[in-house]
Amino acid sequence: MSKDTKMRALSWGICICFTILLAFLGWQAQYFEIDASADTLLVENNKHHIHTQIVDQKYATQEFILIAYKPKAKNIFEPASLQKILDISAQIKKIQRVKQVRSIVNVPIFTQANGISADVNSLTWENQQYDAQTLKLSLNSHPLYEGLLINEAQDALSMQVVFNTPEKLSKLQQQSVEIKKHLLDRELNTQEKQKLEQLQAQIERINKLLDKKRINEIEQIRAILKQFGQQDEFYLGGNNLLAYELINIIKSDLLIFGSAILSVVVFLLWYLFRQFSWVLLPVISCATSVLLTLGLLALFGLKVTVISANVIALQIILTLAMIIHIIVRYQEIVQREQASQQNFKHQTNQVVLVTETIKSKIKPCLFAGITTTIGFGTLILSSVQPVISFGWMMVLAMLVSFAVSLVFFPALLITFYSVKAHVEKHKLIENSMRGIAGLTQNSTRLLVVFTVLITLCIGIGSLKLTAENSFLNYFDESTDVRRELSYIDQQFGGSTSLDVIYKIPPSQIKENLILSAEAVQSVADIQDMLAQQSAMGNITSLADFTKIAQVVNGKPLTEYELTVLYKSLDKELRQDLFAAYFSKSDNEVRISTRIQDSKAGLDRGALLATIKQNLADLGISDEQYLLTGLFVLYQDILTKLVDSQITTLLVVYIAMALVLLLIFSSWKIALIALVPNIITTVIVMGIMGWLAIPLDLMTMTIATVAMGISMDDTIHYVHRYLQELKEHNDGNVIEATNLSVGYALVYTTTIIIIGFGMLVFSNFVPSMLFGLLTGIAMFVALITDITILPVMLTKFIRK
Repeated sequence: MSKDTKMRALSWGICICFTILLAFLGWQAQYFEIDASADTLLVENNKHHIHTQIVDQKYATQEFILIAYKPKAKNIFEPASLQKILDISAQIKKIQRVKQVRSIVNVPIFTQANGISADVNSLTWENQQYDAQTLKLSLNSHPLYEGLLINEAQDALSMQVVFNTPEKLSKLQQQSVEIKKHLLDRELNTQEKQKLEQLQAQIERINKLLDKKRINEIEQIRAILKQFGQQDEFYLGGNNLLAYELINIIKSDLLIFGSAILSVVVFLLWYLFRQFSWVLLPVISCATSVLLTLGLLALFGLKVTVISANVIALQIILTLAMIIHIIVRYQEIVQREQASQQNFKHQTNQVVLVTETIKSKIKPCLFAGITTTIGFGTLILSSVQPVISFGWMMVLAMLVSFAVSLVFFPALLITFYSVKAHVEKHKLIENSMRGIAGLTQNSTRLLVVFTVLITLCIGIGSLKLTAENSFLNYFDESTDVRRELSYIDQQFGGSTSLDVIYKIPPSQIKENLILSAEAVQSVADIQDMLAQQSAMGNITSLADFTKIAQVVNGKPLTEYELTVLYKSLDKELRQDLFAAYFSKSDNEVRISTRIQDSKAGLDRGALLATIKQNLADLGISDEQYLLTGLFVLYQDILTKLVDSQITTLLVVYIAMALVLLLIFSSWKIALIALVPNIITTVIVMGIMGWLAIPLDLMTMTIATVAMGISMDDTIHYVHRYLQELKEHNDGNVIEATNLSVGYALVYTTTIIIIGFGMLVFSNFVPSMLFGLLTGIAMFVALITDITILPVMLTKFIRK
């Protein structure tokens, strides 16, 4: 059997193996999941997270969705408006998991009580049918209901839809938290770790089913509101809604913009190469790499979150980039053979052409693949769990891209591609490459000065970078979800929870009393301090009950009367009004607040620092209070983001320098090859600073992405430059390199910029920023690779 026959048989074998693998992993891909729940952004076993879980369990924090209702033509206190709320509530209550729908029609109107001993449980509009004026006065500046069930302007009401948590899930979560508590003081032993893993696996299985129910519940609620909302306005808010909208918009973008990007890639491949095979085979290869990666992600249980939503787009970039380099090199060899053979098409062996192509590109592709994998792999060193997961996903995606580009694509070329003499050349690109080669040779000093000035002027913007994270900003201002979430945030007490847990000191504890007067006063002082913060939304605590009692009795509520009120309430109402804010067994009081994320100029770090300082000014030591909630958790993550960004970049460039040293066996070349990547990273980060794009869970990966993309092109250029250096005089090396690998760089950059530039039309801001910043990174990488890189190579690298 001839060598040619063996290679063709091997190529068929590779195609069959990939087809089988594709069938298996393609089947697994149906289990690929998008998880947009808030928990995916939290650091597992982080102490702030554990404290928050403990508080949520202790105070029976409930899962709920808030529905704001704003009549267009009617007063909110008119019977027709209130009856509509009753009718909507009745429909929503039919949903299986709904525990109750709380609104001003079914909560006690305390101001109508004759005294604290009255049966406040029956003092609801539903039972008493209070007139509009009575309700208006009773709810004006209400300490419990304003910001939750009625807005300050009194032109909108809300319904708090409270859901039941499955009993089994509650028990599993309780057991899990009991084990996690030990992490606050010590490491877990082997038995505890195993038990925790088992519990987490059970919790995850239940949550997976529960997430599907939550999606169905939101769709049912929207369908109900649609029946009543022809003349009125409704707004939805809450973590469940946020997760639902994120999943919908990510799925929509994957479908719409995935199709748009595919169309653009097909068009550009046809325009650049003018051969059907050079469109079909790369598209098949990219689709194969995407399906294989999705299958592997599903197989390993790696869920795509809002942070890793661009993993598929990056997969296409990396696969397509390597394939284009292979195609351009293949065409160079075809041109060479065509020039040396009169009867080219009949004499040239396709196996020989492809084999020579892969032999010449295996090293730079391998080197580029290794460096990019290391670049993304450094994300694993982050202290933020979702970023770590994204790092593992990209390492997996890179391995797949490498296998598809250097194994599957060459096999497709040998098996299904017939060699053609026609090679499309673009005069504009060719003349540009010649002109840039001349510029780098004749205007070296000018190029260096210009590059340094531009890098400094733009890069200084990186000093203006801030670390922020508001989910409201993930949605374009024109979208309905942004409008809904912003309305709830501004009119109904904020979006992000922040709890202050006040530990009552022994001096303020009195026997046989629920709370002493001193303890209530301390809570009131804390609440008043929090209310002074400009971004603070709704604030609720036991101090609000003393304010209500003052209206009812005409005097402040004594500590004895508070105890009587506590005992007089029925069990459910006591849970809602007292147990959610007071733990008698632990002598702790919870002050529940929500932060308005849409507040202009909100500095979350400064807000937490101010609260801590003000608590100290009140004479409350660090041991007497605990700050918990999503606000604290996210701020903790953002703080770690800044630290990990600096650490990650340092590790990336040290690792890149070492790998480049191993690849090229020269410190000079290694350091020179780093320069374009450093410039690209600095400029991208600088542009983010100048455009006031904050460093958050999404944008912090842009620097790594920019480095990964630019490093690929740099290695291909340097590798080809060193080859040309052996074969040409120094004066012709840059031009020869530009006219060979320069074509591939231009092709790759053009396809990526235009293709992913489509994302700027997305309503999902992280996708829009990804498309914009990736395009900028690719453009800067191209310019630096064909200008400052050859200048430095010419200056410092000789034959």
